[in-house]
Amino acid sequence: MKKVIIASLNVAVLTLACGGEEGVTPRVPDRLEPTTPANVLKNVAISFNERDINLLKAMLSTNFVFYFDPRDVGSSPPGKPEYRIPESWAYVEFWNAVGNMFGQAYSISLSIPTNRVGTPGENETTYKADNVNISLLVMITELNGFIADKGYCNFEFERYESAGGKKYWRLTGWWDRTSQSFDEHPGAGGVSLGEILALFN
Repeated sequence: MKKVIIASLNVAVLTLACGGEEGVTPRVPDRLEPTTPANVLKNVAISFNERDINLLKAMLSTNFVFYFDPRDVGSSPPGKPEYRIPESWAYVEFWNAVGNMFGQAYSISLSIPTNRVGTPGENETTYKADNVNISLLVMITELNGFIADKGYCNFEFERYESAGGKKYWRLTGWWDRTSQSFDEHPGAGGVSLGEILALFN
């Protein structure tokens, strides 16, 4: 596992957010109606970047499962030798860990480009998007952090109807494959999405 020291990157991000002398309040991204799987993933990214646990919960099915990369199963996240990464986390385990991250991390930046997500057919009630690129940067302190970059994940969604009959999508499964991407992208950071999440379990 490779600890990433990213002081200059963090300073650049803070400079962009602050603007001129008086400072500029960063714009909070709009929440999107989860009428497509792509909008669900956009909201998931917003929930991480804005530390909005309630938005994240709203995007997850109650039977949601996060599947760790098989290469990580049984190993320990950086600095936590007492914890062994399991095959998966259920809904409560996942959002507990993410909630801890939201409360403890110095900064969080999740990117999920949705150009490869695709669109389900009109009559489909489940949908899977494979090999979606993600990038997560979590700064533990102002100077020390971990990055899972140039990695791929698979996502599964289910459609449901609101009380008013409107059709929405929510996330039922998230398969981390960011460890496997190290072979395809040497020097990508040496730590996976699942390992970062497991730091906050």
